[in-house]
Amino acid sequence: MALLLHNGRFYTLRKEAEWVEALVVADGRIAALGTARDLAREFPRAEAVDLGGRTVTPGLTDSHLHLLAYGQTLTQLELKGVTSLRELVARVRARAATLAPGEWLLGRGWDQDRFAEGRYPNRWDLDAVAPDNPVFLRRACGHAAVANTRALELAGLSRETADPPGGRLDRDPATGELTGVLRETAQELVTAHIPEPTPEELARALRAAVRKAWQAGITAVHTHDVWSEGEFGTVWELYAAVIGTEGDRMPLRVYLDVGLQALAEVQAAGLVTGEGHEYLRLGAIKLFADGSLGASTAALYADYADEPGNRGVLIWPEAELTAGIRRAHAAGMQVAVHAIGDRAVGLALEGIAAALDASPRPGHRHRVIHCQVLTTELIRRLAELEVVADIQPRFVATDMLWAEQRLGKERVRLAYAWRSLLAQGVRLACGSDAPVEPIEPALGIHAAVTRQDEQGRPPAGWLPEQRLTVYETLRAFALGGAYADFSDQERGTLEVGKQADLVVFDRDPFAVPPAELKELGVELTMVGGQVVYS
Repeated sequence: MALLLHNGRFYTLRKEAEWVEALVVADGRIAALGTARDLAREFPRAEAVDLGGRTVTPGLTDSHLHLLAYGQTLTQLELKGVTSLRELVARVRARAATLAPGEWLLGRGWDQDRFAEGRYPNRWDLDAVAPDNPVFLRRACGHAAVANTRALELAGLSRETADPPGGRLDRDPATGELTGVLRETAQELVTAHIPEPTPEELARALRAAVRKAWQAGITAVHTHDVWSEGEFGTVWELYAAVIGTEGDRMPLRVYLDVGLQALAEVQAAGLVTGEGHEYLRLGAIKLFADGSLGASTAALYADYADEPGNRGVLIWPEAELTAGIRRAHAAGMQVAVHAIGDRAVGLALEGIAAALDASPRPGHRHRVIHCQVLTTELIRRLAELEVVADIQPRFVATDMLWAEQRLGKERVRLAYAWRSLLAQGVRLACGSDAPVEPIEPALGIHAAVTRQDEQGRPPAGWLPEQRLTVYETLRAFALGGAYADFSDQERGTLEVGKQADLVVFDRDPFAVPPAELKELGVELTMVGGQVVYS
């Protein structure tokens, strides 16, 4: 049965301001666009759906998130928005009261830069309110965490424990005792002792995350949920059981990124980037060059302005990073490198260039994820190598509070430099990095266009010269994401023959005041011609 969607404003995103008033969906694809009168004559048996003047765009792609982890955090202690250690401790106390002694208390979302006390939480803060439960709370960025004494003891950690490669255990400068703050790979020393969720728990978490994505207008995701050796088969099977159209499976277009550590398993399964089925495909091979700016572990060329002597953390030594990129590229895979600091971005690009020199591949679409701290030369190099910049606009609303403090006035001018990237012809794809930031694209669109937080600060926007327009941002969320996963011929714009992945908004993003973009509501989401949320 064909559907005639009419009395709407269908923005094609092929070019700015192009829209039509009606669209026909048949067999999961866009069959026609035009006027309601013409399409009614051409498709007399189509079921007519009156949209009441609402706005329609192509379905949105979240080009970088952790969908399974996001689903898991929906049941964990929420710490985003906490503005003091006192509030954090109160939330931990309340959650601990609901748990049995010895049961793990997990949470995520704190940001020490928002705390009135102006310091990191430590294990003694947590011990005071949850002495009988091991506690592990990730920072908002996921690149640092705090654990209490019970958790450290279960992990066998003490002042004698050495920092692991690519990580750091914070220590009291006076006594040398562990403070409970764990940065980068040091977190794994504790997480290895957290009980594994059951397959049923993982499936419930994934289904909850998919429903949240649909509610936000997301029809496709690039998700990194395979981190370590031995995980690929389990995670792929989980997604295959949940994602799709048969039985109780859920239609969402999933592009599953895989850590380099699991490359051999991917190869043993006979897969390369892009292979799978219509709703589940193998994505990029993911490598981490550095940490995060918020945790002061992003790798910089020069010292942190607020921490002389610290230039961040390289997760992989330089030679190993290049070797890993070359290995994944030679295996026919797309490569995606997490790189936030300017040194990390530079090393990622050097590795990609070395891989392309050794084995040229036109149309490789390799990616640098985050691209937060840049230089003029790095932007030029991104364009020259035709690397996709995978950005997360909502970061600005959080990071503007302390980015200049970390980087200083000069370096911060090319931080989150989206306009500069676009001006040089760099392809942009937009995501949320959920659960690091909220999954809703409306918040990312607002941040990209206004360069403000949700309270409208600062009034003129933060580094306003780097703003994007509504059209540029929506295109990066729709076509940019599709380009980044090699499906731009299938989706990302409203064109005849493309997949019928659509989102219906409650207002026109091109017409509302920029401050209201964060309030864009989704009234309907369609994937492959099927209404998945209404």
